[in-house]
Amino acid sequence: MNPSKKKVNVFIVSDATGITAERVINAVLVQFKQIQPIFKKFSFVKTKTQIKNILNKAEELDAIVIYSIVSKKLRSWIRPQMRKKGLYRIDLLGPLLVRMERLWNIMPAFRPGLLRGLTEDSLCLAESIDYTLKHDDGQGIETLGEADIIILGISRTSKTPTSFYLSCNHGMKVANIPIIKDVPLPETIFTLKKRKFGFTISPKKVAIIRQKRLLYTGESDYADIEYIREELLYSHKIFRKIKGLQVIDVTNSSIEEVAEKII
Repeated sequence: MNPSKKKVNVFIVSDATGITAERVINAVLVQFKQIQPIFKKFSFVKTKTQIKNILNKAEELDAIVIYSIVSKKLRSWIRPQMRKKGLYRIDLLGPLLVRMERLWNIMPAFRPGLLRGLTEDSLCLAESIDYTLKHDDGQGIETLGEADIIILGISRTSKTPTSFYLSCNHGMKVANIPIIKDVPLPETIFTLKKRKFGFTISPKKVAIIRQKRLLYTGESDYADIEYIREELLYSHKIFRKIKGLQVIDVTNSSIEEVAEKII
């Protein structure tokens, strides 16, 4: 985990499984690379007592509370409770239910748990996304053996968005590993018999991307094109040492195109 990332506690509260809400929030927060979300999910929350206990914990941790609650009565009660505690809150279902009710002039059922169909496929998809989230940017080395594929490359070669595209659209468990100049990779990278891909890119393209990121990094060489060339040479040296690794040039390719090459 990058120590410069800001840790944010995120409570997901649902009166059903909370899987859909969790996937939506994961899809949003993964776009904010400066944030390290710490998720806590509360499923099948049906009573005010349960919510009071959750909100007390949220207040202690200064957590963001994202709730997916169908019950109109419970949603009406929860809002002022969070305002009193000064908690930042996001209601995922309430505004949509109100707008659909007005659009069709039809009263919703307001019954939690009507969305069923948690098939084996959908559960596997959620598991794949969860795995990829926990193995982003070199995390989770100890469970690398569970990955379907492993992606390696220097910083800003689209490893993370490609990983999540593969997880969300193809149900793959993806681990991505940063290659940092003169920093040895874990030995398991060289011994695991997994599909491995090395991302390369033109130095000029990386320099342009990194110039936009300088605000968030203290590395003076981060966007220097000569230093980037050295990083890329080092990465290719590593690639040659990894048996069976396939190199993909991502310079002029979209995430979808890169994913298609991998598939």
